[in-house]
Amino acid sequence: MTTTTLGAHLTIGEVASKAGVSANAVRYYERYRVITAERTAGNARRFTVDAICRIRLAVAAQRVGLSLAESAEILAEIPPMSPDLEQWSRAGQRLIDAGQARIAELTSVVDEYRTLEFLRN
Repeated sequence: MTTTTLGAHLTIGEVASKAGVSANAVRYYERYRVITAERTAGNARRFTVDAICRIRLAVAAQRVGLSLAESAEILAEIPPMSPDLEQWSRAGQRLIDAGQARIAELTSVVDEYRTLEFLRN
C-alpha cells in the first residue's frame, strides 16, 4: 500500500455521506480541484476530513451563484487540513458578500420589472 498523508483515510462514500452529496459529486469536485485525493496501492481514493468542509463550502458557493472555478479559487487560499478558523471565516465572508451582491442585482431587476421599463427598451 502507498503511503498517504496523515489523515487521508476517508473513502469516497464516507466523504459523500458526510458532505451530503453523491459519490459522483465527490468525483466532480475532485476533477475541478475543489478537493484532492490520494490513491492507495489498489488505486482507491482516500480523502482527508477537510474534503467534507471544502465540498460544503463549494455547494454553498454554488447556491449564491458562484461558479465551481470561483469556489476552487476561494478554497485554494486555504491550505490542506488548515486549522486556521480565520481562513475559513474569510472564505465564508466571500460567500456572504457574493450572496448580498446577487440579492442587490436581483432586487434591481425586480424593480425594473415593476416599472415595466424592460418592455420599453
